[in-house]
Amino acid sequence: MQKFLLYSFLGLALFVACSKDKFEDKPTIEIKSINPTYVSALSGAYAEIEMEFTDKQGDLDSVFLYKNRLNINQKPLLNPYLPYPLPDFPEKSKGVLKVTLQNTDLAATGSPNTKPDEPFGKEPDTINFKIVVKDKSGNVSDTITTDQLIIERS
Repeated sequence: MQKFLLYSFLGLALFVACSKDKFEDKPTIEIKSINPTYVSALSGAYAEIEMEFTDKQGDLDSVFLYKNRLNINQKPLLNPYLPYPLPDFPEKSKGVLKVTLQNTDLAATGSPNTKPDEPFGKEPDTINFKIVVKDKSGNVSDTITTDQLIIERS
């Protein structure tokens, strides 16, 4: 009986000692919402991407967004890379990030195609974003991709 208790205790101690941490060094992100998914051409319009993050050290530093135009007629992109430095905030291993993108950040091309049946006579940009976060230690998350957004052009 004593041997059974001894081996059980040693097995339990080994299991607890070898258990993995809850979070990895590499940060993770998950998109919770995008609002709105249809952005007007009016000045002052914006879209907000809300993401949940986890990071073992809680030292997130930057969010990087890569704009991808999904329209059939391809054109050169305006500012496809959007670095988004994070403001200083208390280090925590789990939380929510909100990235607010202005209409100028969302526009994909300099000169959209003419399309008379659209409200402003221009073809809207259909885009999505590939998003990565980086922490102060240089660890980078996996890339996540948003659903599509439609950006009305004027």
